[in-house]
Amino acid sequence: MKQEELKTLLYDEIAKCNRCGFCLPHCPVYTVEGKEWATPRGKNALVRAIIEGKIGWTPEIEETLFRCTGCRLCTQVCLPAVETNAGVLAGRACLAEKKQYPKIVDRVVGALENNFNISDEPNEDRSQWMDFLKNVPEDRYQREKAEVVYFVGCVAAFFPLVQKIPLAFVQILDKSNIDFTLLGGEEWCCGFPLIQMGMVDKMDRLMEHNQEKVHQVGAKQVVFACPSCYHTWKEKYKVKADLLHATQFMERLINEGKIVFKNGFHNTVTYHDPCDLGRNSNVYDAPRNILTAIPGLKLIEMANNRQLCTCCGGGGDLEMIDPELSAAIAGRKIREIQDTGAEVVVTSCQQCVRTISGYARKREIDLKVMDITEVVLEAMGSY
Repeated sequence: MKQEELKTLLYDEIAKCNRCGFCLPHCPVYTVEGKEWATPRGKNALVRAIIEGKIGWTPEIEETLFRCTGCRLCTQVCLPAVETNAGVLAGRACLAEKKQYPKIVDRVVGALENNFNISDEPNEDRSQWMDFLKNVPEDRYQREKAEVVYFVGCVAAFFPLVQKIPLAFVQILDKSNIDFTLLGGEEWCCGFPLIQMGMVDKMDRLMEHNQEKVHQVGAKQVVFACPSCYHTWKEKYKVKADLLHATQFMERLINEGKIVFKNGFHNTVTYHDPCDLGRNSNVYDAPRNILTAIPGLKLIEMANNRQLCTCCGGGGDLEMIDPELSAAIAGRKIREIQDTGAEVVVTSCQQCVRTISGYARKREIDLKVMDITEVVLEAMGSY
């Protein structure tokens, strides 16, 4: 993105910031760093100053713009609702054009170009998590035609800590007699990391491939357990199929009587709204409707929930760029979870599960973290 494009697209938006500071206590980066550069107000001021030609693209600008989770809580509490994240991403796009970005970005871009996943593993291994599943059908849920495509996503496919999510979800689909398929090695990264790096122009190959595969299957619905994949498809992809997050799909199955809870789930839980599912996709009710439909489950809300839910620290590629900052944000989130007194924290995002449980495990904090698919499967019991 050229500087002139930045001015044309975003100057009026950024200029709406009146520097009141309402955003400061809500920004996860500022609550850890405590410095003006970390605030949404500060980021808006920097981008505005660049547009006005008052400052240049210094290394300090790079450091500032790449330390944002993209949670958009600042916009939620802002009276003129300034879209600070849009300015941050546009600024990153300008930096990407100048090749001013954290070095790890090149590694991730190379992985996506060579192996079509963020782990840089052979993409044919994308369904290896299924080796942990009992009674796998001969076709390994990879069918030529199906009503539903389950798009697994890179993190859930390759990171062992959260492979339990696709393991749970395929069992839910199977038990509910859903005509579904996985794309296996033909599923490529959705492109979300490239958006966060300011490299949207590199997404075309990934999107065209994934869209074509869904078309070939003839699917009427594409379902995602990953909120970032879901949000990316909703915003960037063009397909005739309906796009649903797993919580929306499971809520339908409950209402249709296809999911029946034989066991229940006898625990007190609190629910963490993933940023890309909640604020960025406006899905709040489906996960709560699922949880309250489960016998024995008691839901306690955190002090900050729904639109005001605080970020876990795993968004915006921050964990990759500044793992210490990401972990510090996760620590604050865990203290808020503990304040509820809940026995289990449930979320609907593999990255939130990784970030929260990873911090708790490293610091020997006794905290049970579950994805909602795991809770649903346990409550369904054996058929």
